[in-house]
Amino acid sequence: MPERARTLPQVFRQQVQKYGARAYLKDKRQRVWHDHSWNAVADAAGRLRAGLLNLGIKPGDRVGILSDNSPQWVIVDQAVLGLGGVVVPLYTTANADETRYIIGDCGAKIVAANGAESVKRLQAIAPELPEMTGIIAIHYDAQPEPAANGAPAVMTLESASAETAAEIVEGSRDELATIIYTSGTTGPPKGVMLSHGNILTNCEDALAVLQLDQRDVILSFLPIAHSFERTAGYYAVTMAGGTIAYAEGLTQIASNLLEIEPTVLLVVPRLLEVIYARVMKTIQSSSPLRRALFNVAVGFGRQAAECRNRGKAVPPHVALAMALFRNLVFSRIRAVFGSRLRYMISGSAPLPTDIYRLLAAAEVPIVEGYGLTEAAPIVSCNLLDGKAKIGTVGMPLPSVEVKTADDGELLVQGPNVMKGYYKREQDTRETIDPDGWLHTGDIATIDAEGYITITDRKKEIIVLSGGKNVSPANLETRLVTDPYIAQACVVGDRRKHLGAVIVPNFENLAEFLSQNALAGKPHDEAVSSPELRRLFHDRLHGFNQTLSDVEAISTFTLVAHPFTQEAGELTPTMKLRRRVVQEHYQEQIEAMYRD
Repeated sequence: MPERARTLPQVFRQQVQKYGARAYLKDKRQRVWHDHSWNAVADAAGRLRAGLLNLGIKPGDRVGILSDNSPQWVIVDQAVLGLGGVVVPLYTTANADETRYIIGDCGAKIVAANGAESVKRLQAIAPELPEMTGIIAIHYDAQPEPAANGAPAVMTLESASAETAAEIVEGSRDELATIIYTSGTTGPPKGVMLSHGNILTNCEDALAVLQLDQRDVILSFLPIAHSFERTAGYYAVTMAGGTIAYAEGLTQIASNLLEIEPTVLLVVPRLLEVIYARVMKTIQSSSPLRRALFNVAVGFGRQAAECRNRGKAVPPHVALAMALFRNLVFSRIRAVFGSRLRYMISGSAPLPTDIYRLLAAAEVPIVEGYGLTEAAPIVSCNLLDGKAKIGTVGMPLPSVEVKTADDGELLVQGPNVMKGYYKREQDTRETIDPDGWLHTGDIATIDAEGYITITDRKKEIIVLSGGKNVSPANLETRLVTDPYIAQACVVGDRRKHLGAVIVPNFENLAEFLSQNALAGKPHDEAVSSPELRRLFHDRLHGFNQTLSDVEAISTFTLVAHPFTQEAGELTPTMKLRRRVVQEHYQEQIEAMYRD
C-alpha cells in the first residue's frame, strides 16, 4: 500500500483505487457464481453511507448487522465504518434473548438484517428496544414494510441508500471500529471494543507471516460475525487485495471448495474432525492389505512432514516413498480441499494432534493458530516452510508479546489488545492488568524456541474430590478422534473420578447398528441398548490405556441428540458450553455416577 492506513475504510479505498473493476467478492445465487467488483462494492457502501447520514447516524453511533456471510455484510460494514460509526455483528444462530440483550446493551440505532426470518426476529423484539429506530433488510428480494406493533419501519438496502455516494471520514487508528460480543462459555456476552488500530495491526502481522497477496482466493464459511473470520478472512484479505467467495452454507462446503478452489481456507477443528472420521471409517472398513498400506504411507508422510516443519531436507528413501504414496494414498484426502490450497488455518479451538498429523502427512498445508477476540484476535500461528511445530499453536505474531503468569495463565501484550469491555470497567480491569497485559484465561507453556502450547482453560479445570486437577478440554479433543464419537463433554468436578457425556456418530455406526438389529430404531432407543453401551465401554477401555488413573474416563452416558448452538450448548464457533451441557443432562450425569 502506498501509505500506512489509519482506518479500515482507508485500506478499502486504497484497494478500490488499485483494483477497480476486478472481482473482490463472490456469491452464488440460482446455482451461478456472481462477481462483485471493488468498484461496485465501494459505490454501494458509499451510497448507503450517505443514506445512513441522512437517517441521522453520526460518528460513534452503533449499527448492528444480523446476517450470514454475504457481500451485503461487507457493504454495510464499509458504509458504517466509513462514517466513523461502530459496527456490532450479531450471530444469526443466536436466540432472540441474546440478540435483544446485545442490541440493547450497545444501544444500536439501526440494525441491518439479511433474510426474512432475521427481519421478523428484529420486529418481534423491537418493542423492548426503544433506541433501535430502523431496520434495513439487505437480502436480494427484500421489501419495505411500514412501522407496526412497536417495530420501526423496514427499509431495503436500496431505499436506505442515497443516489450520490458519501466519502469516508479520515479518522484515526485509535478510534473505535467495532464492538464484538463474546459468546462466552459462561455468563452473559461481553462487548469487546476493538479500534481500527487493533485490527489493522493484526492484519499487517498476518500479511507479514502468511504472505497473502492479490492472487489469493478464500472460501469464507465461518461466521463473519466472529473475530477470526472477520479479521483473517475479510480485512486481511482486503488488505492483501485478494478475493473472497462466500460459501452457500455448511452443507455445500464440499462442492463449493471444488468450484472455487481457494488458496486460503480458515477452518475450525469440528470440520476437520468430520473429515478425519470419514477417512478413518473408510480405512477401517477396507481390506487388511489396504489398511496396512495406509499405515505405512502415513508413517512416511509423518517423517516427511516433520522434516518440512523443522526446515530439514527429506531423506531420499522417504522422498521416494512419498512419490509413490502421494497419488496412491493421499491424493483423495488432498482433493477434498481443491488443487490450489496454500494455507489452511485452524483456529478457535484445539486441533487434535492425530488430525493435524494425518493432514500434514497427506501434504495438506495446514497450520494451527491461537487467538481470542480481546486480541483482535490472532496471537500466534504455526507457519509452513520450516517454522511449524505440531502440538503447539506456533509463535507470537511480530507485534505480539507473550509470557505466562505464575499459575500458568497465558498473558498477551501488544497494539492488538482491545480497548476494553463496553460499559464494564471492572471486567476490563480484571482482564487487562495495570502493566497492559491481557489475561487470556488459557493455561499454556512456552518452550525455549518461543512456541506456545495451550493446555486448558483456567476456569474449566476439573478438580476431583481427591484434589487432583484434570484438563477436560484435552480429553475431549482426544475422544472425538474416535470415529464412533461425534461429541463429548467430560465431567467430574468434585467427584471421585471422571465421566463423559457422549454423542455417538450414528453415521459411522450404521454398520454396527445393522448387525445388532438396531438399524432404523430411534436414536433415543439405540443409546439405551446393551449392545451400543457395550461397544462404547470397550472403546473407552482402550482409550484409557494411555492415560493415568486420574485422567481415565470411568463412567459415561450416551445421549441421542447433538450439542447445538440453538440449545445454547455450543458457542457460534462450536466451543462447548460445559455448564449448559451439564445442566441439560443433569439427570443422566447423576444416574451414571449412581451406577
